[in-house]
Amino acid sequence: MPIYTYRCTACGTEFERLVRSGTTVTCPDCDARTLERLMSLPARPAGSTAPADYSRLGPPPGGGCCGGGCHSHSH
Repeated sequence: MPIYTYRCTACGTEFERLVRSGTTVTCPDCDARTLERLMSLPARPAGSTAPADYSRLGPPPGGGCCGGGCHSHSH
C-alpha cells in the first residue's frame, strides 16, 4: 500500500494518502476529485548506514535549506 502525495487542482491543497486498490481519493479540504499526483522522494532502505544522497534533485525552492538566511554555510 503506497503513500502518494497529491495536489488538489481546485483549491491547491497538498496532502498524502495511503492508497489501497479501489480507493477513491478526494481533497480533504474541498472534497474535489481533480487531483494531481506529485513525485515523492523515496525512503532510504532500512538498515542503510549511508546517508541519503539528494544532490541530483537540485536546490530546494527558495535558494537553499533556509532561503539563504541561515549563514551557516554557502548556498
